[in-house]
Amino acid sequence: MEALELVPIFLPENITVFCLDWAGCGLSEGKYISLGWWEREDLAIIVDHLREKRRVSTIGLWGRSMGASTALLYSQRDPSIAGMVLDSPFSNLNRIVDELAQQYTSIPSFLINIAKRMVASSV
Repeated sequence: MEALELVPIFLPENITVFCLDWAGCGLSEGKYISLGWWEREDLAIIVDHLREKRRVSTIGLWGRSMGASTALLYSQRDPSIAGMVLDSPFSNLNRIVDELAQQYTSIPSFLINIAKRMVASSV
């Protein structure tokens, strides 16, 4: 919804705007997010779709917070992305996990650290 204000700016310049909420974010359904790790696969599908339709020539990405981090993670493998506008990406996954766990749970930090190690060893 935040990108709707950009539509009247971009469309007269013949710039296509594709907007989305990640699963579990905004108005989209879903319970779980991966802070950009698996969302980059969703972004790959979207970029492939746009290229297959041949209705766009150059692709730029705009993302805020997790969307910005997703764009960074995706852009590593797609050097054809023409540019990115990244608003407030997180810089350290461990730190953001710790902050979110502290904000939304009462789980002690030593248990969070154990869980992070378990997840890291399985990824």
